[in-house]
This record gives sequence, C-alpha cells and structure tokens, in this order.
Amino acid sequence: MSRALARPEWQAITQLSSRQGEGAAMEARTWLAPGLGWDRQRFTGPLPNRREDTILLTQSMDVSGRWMAKREAALKREEAGKAESGVRTAGVVAQVRGAFFEVVAARERVSRLDRALTRLGKVQEQVDRLHTAGEMSGLDRSRVRREMEIFKSRQAQEQAALGRAEAQLAVMLGEKAAELQGTLLPVAPEPLEQLLDRQQAGPGATMTRATEAAAQADAKAARRWMPDLQVGVGVKRWQENGLSGNGSVLSLGIALPIPSRVKGNQMKAEAEARAAAAQAKLQREQETSDLRSAWQEATLLRASAEHMSQEALQDPAKVETALEAAFRAGEMDLLARLDGARSLLEAELAALDQAQRARRACIALDRLLGKVNP
Repeated sequence: MSRALARPEWQAITQLSSRQGEGAAMEARTWLAPGLGWDRQRFTGPLPNRREDTILLTQSMDVSGRWMAKREAALKREEAGKAESGVRTAGVVAQVRGAFFEVVAARERVSRLDRALTRLGKVQEQVDRLHTAGEMSGLDRSRVRREMEIFKSRQAQEQAALGRAEAQLAVMLGEKAAELQGTLLPVAPEPLEQLLDRQQAGPGATMTRATEAAAQADAKAARRWMPDLQVGVGVKRWQENGLSGNGSVLSLGIALPIPSRVKGNQMKAEAEARAAAAQAKLQREQETSDLRSAWQEATLLRASAEHMSQEALQDPAKVETALEAAFRAGEMDLLARLDGARSLLEAELAALDQAQRARRACIALDRLLGKVNP
C-alpha cells in the first residue's frame, strides 16, 4: 500500500484539495495590501511655474470585521481541503486493495483448477486402463477427455484473468509486485456502534462540517456591509519660481455602499449558507445510511463466505478420496464420478467467489470510514 501512495502521481491527485486550501488560507492570513501612489500637479495662470509632487502610502482598514470573517471561511476551507485529500487517499487505498485481492483471488482460482485437473487426470488414467482391459467403452473414455478439455478451458480463462489482474495492480503500484501474501476471507467487521462513532471523526464527516462552517462564515462576512476605511499618509513637495518647500499629507476615504448591491450580496450569501447546511444534513444522513448498509452487507457476506469455506475449501481431498473409493467399488458409474468432480470444483470456486465478495464489501466499508491503513 505504501508503494502506491508514495508514487508522485497519486500524491499529486490526493493532495490537490489540501494544497488548494492551504494556498487560499495563506492568502487570507495576509493583511490587506497597502498602496503607494505618486501625484504631480502643475499650475498655470497667476502663479506660473508652480509644481507640487505628492507621495502617498495608503492602507485599507477593516473596520467592519468583514476581512476576519473571510479569513475564518478560508481557514475552514483549508480544513475541508485537507479532509477531502483524506477522502481521496482512502479512495486510492480502496482501489489498490481491490486490485490486490483481485490478484489473490485469481491466483487461488487458478490453483484450485490446477488441483481439479490433477484429480481428473487420475480418473482419466483409470478409465484408460479399464478401456485397455476392455472393461469400459470408448464412449466413456471420450466423456472423460471432453471433461478434461472443459476444465482446461476454464483454467485458461482464469489464467488470462490473473494476467489482467496482475497488470492492473502493477499500474497502480508503478511496478510489478513480486510476491503477494494475503488472505482473501476478511475478518469480521467491528460492531456498528463503534464504526458510527469512528465515522464522525473521519475525513468525510470533517469535510462536511468544515464546508458548512465556511459557508456560514461567508454569510457573516456579507452581513458586515460597512466598507473598508482607506487611510493614507505621505509627503508633499512644492516648487515655485526657484522656491521650494515640504509638507505632510493625511487622507481618509471610504467607498460609498450601494444598498441594492449590499442587499444582493447578503441574499446570495445567506442562500448559499442555507443550502450548505441542508447539503451537510443530507450528506450526514446519507453517510450514516451507507455505513449501515455496508456494515450489514460485509457482515452477512463474511459469515456466508466463512461457512462456504469451511464446507468447500477445508479438505477437498477427503471428498475426492470418497468419490474415488465409491467409483472403484462400483457404487457409482462414470457419469456420477464426473459429476462429483465437477460439483467439487464448482463448490470450491463458489466459495472463493463468496470470499471475494465479502472482501470487496469490507473494502467498501473501510473506504466509507476513510481508512488508509486498514
């Protein structure tokens, strides 16, 4: 997992929201930028050759507290951006884990088919001997060979699926995985109440709360309609007919607010705040519902997969031995023997499929919780 997350490509994708939020917060923390101006005036008329130069340094003053409210909104968006990066990272982890267990499941299916071919090969050898001894017809011999070809065909399909799964995992990791070790059947999920508490501290819930708080801070900034006060200080130098002098300058100014524009901004910000609150409420309800459903699915599939594994995957050799003994003793004919081999393989593959479904459900559950190191 660490190899995938260490790739620069995945880091660039997962950290985008965090970096954007950090940049906006850095800009919001910076005080309002000052201004520097220079002005020259020349006069004509009764006082010719008079010139005045003024250098003025101006600064906007946030007398309404609007800048502080916008700063609060930017900091909340920075928090939301970091949480969103956590959500994206959990998504990448889920994709890599899914690809990893696709390989594990594919290898296990190929292994089970190899064993099934070996078992059926012994049946074929026995049928060949009986056919040579004249105790079995050529039709029965052909039936066994056809069954072998069917098993080989399925093995080829699973081998191709394994190749695709390994290639997909290699793309995510940036390199081919040499050795993979993992158990397809997942552990049982934790109690639902613990997961619900953990979800509230996860990145998804954090992002929702921070986004809602940012919208509320924007609405607060819009309500503080008083314009910034422009304060300026500087120096003035004048020249006239060979004479010169210096003086100081102090200026104060405001931008006159337009009531309709102020009201429009307030209405827009209030509507966005109400929509953000509603969206946050719906999002929390949806996340809780999704978690409950995912937990139930993971619990049921895991229990079913465990039961099927105990029945089908624990000791297929005993089943094969019993089938072989019954066939040798004449208690079942060839068709029943082939049907038994086919049923044994189908049970093994069905148990693997159910274990894979349970693993996918657990991966989806961990993704909802924002787990990075499950």
